[in-house]
Amino acid sequence: MKRLEGLDQIGFTIDKKHDCACGVVNGYKFIVSFHPQARQYSIMTTIKSIEETGVLSNYLDTMDKGEFINWVSYSNNILVVNIKNHKNLSVSDIDRIIRNIADFAYQNGYVQICRHCGQETSVEACSLNGQNELMCSSCLTQYSMNVPQPKQANLALGIVGALVGSLIGVVVWVVIYKMGFVAGITGFIMAVCCLKGYELLGKSLDKKGIVIALIIAVVMLAAAEMISLGLEILDVYGSYYGISFFDAMQSVPFFLEESEVLAAVIEDLAFGYIFMIAASFTYVRNMYKSVSSDGVIERIG
Repeated sequence: MKRLEGLDQIGFTIDKKHDCACGVVNGYKFIVSFHPQARQYSIMTTIKSIEETGVLSNYLDTMDKGEFINWVSYSNNILVVNIKNHKNLSVSDIDRIIRNIADFAYQNGYVQICRHCGQETSVEACSLNGQNELMCSSCLTQYSMNVPQPKQANLALGIVGALVGSLIGVVVWVVIYKMGFVAGITGFIMAVCCLKGYELLGKSLDKKGIVIALIIAVVMLAAAEMISLGLEILDVYGSYYGISFFDAMQSVPFFLEESEVLAAVIEDLAFGYIFMIAASFTYVRNMYKSVSSDGVIERIG
């Protein structure tokens, strides 16, 4: 099963923007969400029994997990089934799991509720700060009117934080370089440290912050390569000519005029940047999606 493809065949409405599909089975509304970073699915609904006896919890404890279900939970009237993105998982498997739950809920007197107000009512699928939810129209309206504004990041402190975070990446790159290797994972470490540094000192991370942090990561990766080259020059010529680290760094531009040295530096940086893009893409995309949805409440489907 590829992402959410085919769920429309069982009457669900697919919403690619929110990576989910929603539909009604046996009178109960369900949301099937796909989580790209974890490569997993979740099935969620909100139900409650007027006289809760724990029969649902017992049912979930004894549920046949089979080869697809990772775990199940029922807490605060929210039922969640976590599904492995197994190569053999099909739409019919998702449909079977949902129908078994819906049939059990109906036979045991469970009703659909809004988890926010706790009332038995019809619910709507919506996105609340990037999280797929089920809530009644009244709560949705109330949340929409009172949604807090996202915290504004401190640009100056954020930049300082990204620069401080980048130093971790620089140290890792230089240490690995001194060991005689160029590890592509360092590009990923550099990007993550810059983003986290911006967020920690800037007190928040916004779209502008993501762009700035990534620019700093790109620049500082090149700086780390130059420092590594300077240390290499110091190792080779330091004791013989009695030069200092600063002398070695000043000579870097002259060494870059040598075609062999320049080619080696370009190769190192290309490797680092390619791995930075490849390894960081999903992480950055999810972070961008998160900051884009902060403070946003909207209906799904």
